[in-house]
Amino acid sequence: MRQSFKFQLMRSGRTKHLSRTIDVSAHIWNHSVALHRRYYKIFHKTLKQSHLQRHLAKLRRTRFQHWRLVDCQAVQAVTDRMYRAWDAFFKKEIKRPPTFRARRKYKSFTLKQNGWKLLGPGRLRIQGRLYRFHQSRAVLGMIKTVTISRDTTGRYFVSFSCAEVPIPEPLVKTGKTTGADFGLRNFLTLSSGEKIVSPQPLKHALRQLRSASRSLSRKAKGGNSRRRARLNVARLHRSLANKRRHFHWKTAYDLASRFDALAFEDLNISGMKALWGRKVSDLGFSSYLLKQKWLCEKYGRLFAQMPRFDPSTKRMSCCGHIQDVALSETIITCEKCGEVHDRDQNAAKSILEACRRLWPEADSQTSSEAVCVNTAESHRHKVVVVGVRPPINR
Repeated sequence: MRQSFKFQLMRSGRTKHLSRTIDVSAHIWNHSVALHRRYYKIFHKTLKQSHLQRHLAKLRRTRFQHWRLVDCQAVQAVTDRMYRAWDAFFKKEIKRPPTFRARRKYKSFTLKQNGWKLLGPGRLRIQGRLYRFHQSRAVLGMIKTVTISRDTTGRYFVSFSCAEVPIPEPLVKTGKTTGADFGLRNFLTLSSGEKIVSPQPLKHALRQLRSASRSLSRKAKGGNSRRRARLNVARLHRSLANKRRHFHWKTAYDLASRFDALAFEDLNISGMKALWGRKVSDLGFSSYLLKQKWLCEKYGRLFAQMPRFDPSTKRMSCCGHIQDVALSETIITCEKCGEVHDRDQNAAKSILEACRRLWPEADSQTSSEAVCVNTAESHRHKVVVVGVRPPINR
């Protein structure tokens, strides 16, 4: 199992060296992007990564000697990051190819085997300088890479990417399953009728954020007053993100501890943003699903997503009848059998039934890979179930 452990560095005068290293890494990134584009424009083919790394090493010895501030393996990590971005672009996982980055928007650099040493709890040596960090938990497994990052408010973090992390004990089986429907009024509505409401941090801090943004726009560029106003806006956004993240983790762990299997729907979030805009972003459903999926994999729970085009609200959970339902309808009456349903609870029950038949087959698997099964109701789509783990030998 691979896992990342992130801690905040303590404030000191030595963080200026980290800032300078990140700025130099941004220069290396921009130079690599320019070389790649120029090579493709001239020869109409991709520049090999090994050739690019040899050229950057030569420039580091001759023309750009200030690049020596960055460890040689950290320079290789910059090119690794760029080629991973190209692969993601060709796979259509991201919308645009790697492009130039401003220094203030370049956030981190990565060290591999060299340039760092963990001296003890909360103590780390980076490129010959000692730093302390707030260590809130033990670093497990074998450390493969160390990443130093900074945020928009000037804080610095250290992240340890570890392999061979021990798999935790699975949570105790409860014998319960649930489906969850995402909504704008209620963040989640479970098939049992329980409703989970989001705190919506952006909505409650919108007036304060607008005032801070107006104050920033009035400041002259390049002045200290503008820098202080920018930090004020950045701190507000940081506070909102922390509140949203805390709610996501708390909800995800609560559901993972109470239910053996969880069923969700695969939503077109970008399309929902086009219709309802800011509120969809404030809820952060895509970010929540990533956390829920990771917790299910960690604790041996089942996680399933219903196909995107399979009707959940239109299908009646009582008899399976499909009928048109307007967005304004909160109470639905089945046209076939006359039973009355709550709109969101009916959708949650439909999601649960669409994914329930996959779980017995997923239980029989002996690997942690995703299980894709075609059902009669969604024979043209795939439902993905993750979180199945081989039994632990005691």
